[in-house]
Amino acid sequence: MTDETLQRVSEMAAALMQPDEIAVLLDIDPESALHLVKNKPNDSFTKAFRKGRLLTKLELRKKIIQLAKAGSPQAELLADKYLNNE
Repeated sequence: MTDETLQRVSEMAAALMQPDEIAVLLDIDPESALHLVKNKPNDSFTKAFRKGRLLTKLELRKKIIQLAKAGSPQAELLADKYLNNE
């Protein structure tokens, strides 16, 4: 896959799209995409997919921490949950 395609995979994964949905939009076999993500952790598609997901996870956690510091009870509960899972 080209770097441009992998960037698109990462962007779509960051939007929390599923691997088979991303594959359809990129004219890739959906079953192949699912297989790669489930079974090939070092494949470029899988790495781009995971990177996109993890970037969104990071953004969400930063926002939750910000809201918790501002006094949001729901965000405080989530932040506490994250701390206890370490």
